Amino acid sequence: MNTGEIIAALDGAIDDWYERQRTETGVNRNVMTVGLIMCEHMKTHFPLDEARWFSGSQVRLLGGSRINKILARNGEMRPLASEGGRTSRGSQELARSFEAAVNASAAAAAFAAAGPDLRAAVINSLQAAMVERIQADFFDKQRLRIEYRRHEPTSAVVRQMLDAASGRGGNATGAVAQHVVGAALCLHYPDLAIDNHSYTTADEQTGRVGDFIVENAALHVTTAPGEALMHKCRANLALDLLPIVLTLRERIAAAEGLAGNFDIADLISVRNVVEFVADAVDIPAQYQRRRMSTRLRGLLETYNTRVAAAEPDPSLQVEIPSNLG
Repeated sequence: MNTGEIIAALDGAIDDWYERQRTETGVNRNVMTVGLIMCEHMKTHFPLDEARWFSGSQVRLLGGSRINKILARNGEMRPLASEGGRTSRGSQELARSFEAAVNASAAAAAFAAAGPDLRAAVINSLQAAMVERIQADFFDKQRLRIEYRRHEPTSAVVRQMLDAASGRGGNATGAVAQHVVGAALCLHYPDLAIDNHSYTTADEQTGRVGDFIVENAALHVTTAPGEALMHKCRANLALDLLPIVLTLRERIAAAEGLAGNFDIADLISVRNVVEFVADAVDIPAQYQRRRMSTRLRGLLETYNTRVAAAEPDPSLQVEIPSNLG
């Protein structure tokens, strides 16, 4: 068997083992940590042998520090756990079933006979695949985590939300930007009905001329302004609407350049989405820290409510810091 075939066979056995542990509530973190560490044991001996990975009271190596180092080697810097559950009976049984799965793999003999370089390549691939499972089943299902520090501006919290979303990949940053703007509008204009659509709902499907319409303004929230957005802005102008583009700070120059190419640079407003949201908190609070804190909590609560109503993915919600408000 070549390296790719060995990886495919062993990872298939591990995936079957992993999925057998799945319940209605998902996959327990112990399954994830055991999977990572048992791959680590495969570096030193194979077939896996309980006498070598089990001390008589605990699964060897199964500690939070080592687990987090494996995650970091694979580009995942978020900690999975401070402790790995090495002494729990459940972890021991999981390790035994993992051993049985990989030892019985069609690639077991080929892997056992492989040299150190091939083994290292295989194990790196197996652990990378396990990290992807952990990201899908744990990290990407956790709410966005932010910190509130009283001496920092409101914009720092909004940036944290977008940075946390950026770590999720995909459309998460755009979705968070759209919904936090919606929450800011609700906070700033409590008497107006602010639309709430899923991020993946195209404007054309709903007949919308922007992400939000506030009186005579059409607001467009984007992390990647392009020509299609400029066509929408032109359409807004034809309807006597003021186009307001809310984007990331580093994208403002690009948006303004595009507007110039379309000869509408002086007819639209391009703003930093972070500062737009922060202003909805700070200005009505008259920059009084206590009132700013209270309004910021209100913003995050409104954001979570709107995300829960519009998005199927609860991980887009934010974990509200306990020291806020």
